Amino acid sequence: MTIRRRFLLASSLARLIQRERGGLRQIEGFFPEQRDRSSWVRLEENRGLLILRTAGPHGEIEEQTEVPVGHAHALLDVCAGEIEYTRIRLGIGDRDALVDQFNRPRDLHFVTVEFDGEAESREFQPLPWFGPEITAEARYSNQAIALRGVEQYQDAPLSDEALNGLLDTLENRFPVQPRKATSRPTAKQVPVTKAPAGPSQVDRWGVQVNLDDIEAAMMAEMERTLQKGGRE
Repeated sequence: MTIRRRFLLASSLARLIQRERGGLRQIEGFFPEQRDRSSWVRLEENRGLLILRTAGPHGEIEEQTEVPVGHAHALLDVCAGEIEYTRIRLGIGDRDALVDQFNRPRDLHFVTVEFDGEAESREFQPLPWFGPEITAEARYSNQAIALRGVEQYQDAPLSDEALNGLLDTLENRFPVQPRKATSRPTAKQVPVTKAPAGPSQVDRWGVQVNLDDIEAAMMAEMERTLQKGGRE
């Protein structure tokens, strides 16, 4: 069973993450709501998926089936509502954060983390660049956004702590997260050599990343955002 926690994300940080890491454009079309299940079609570049989520005694179960892209387009035409967003997978320690920058029906910015169970979900401590948690707010689910839209939305606050936290993430430095103790077979320990920190590193795709340039861009983006807020 997959558990998801969703948080708001400052629009400036979302744009900078996308500028740095790119992303995958996705379109989702949802069929009308039903009491115990939801179904939708997802188009990921050149891949189509038909997804069914049902409510069971131990939580939600999600199943997906790949369909031809042409069929996915046809299904989108008969859906009750659509959303369009760019998704970026950003490594945060031993898991990924899913950064979603919505373009339709309006600009929205979220970060979602998935877990294998309730205990793991509860133990997770949000990173400093995460905004307020909205997991319990049904209006921020993809289905609700597609079918009913979002009338009121306030961008997550932008701060020095959030900026520095995101820089730490891009440098693969994270706060220690509590882990649930598990019984595992004893394995041979292998020494790990930590790479020295520096202004330039290579990400997991082998692309050279200049962290000084990223920080300068972020500071400029933050200044523009604060100036815009001061004029309103």
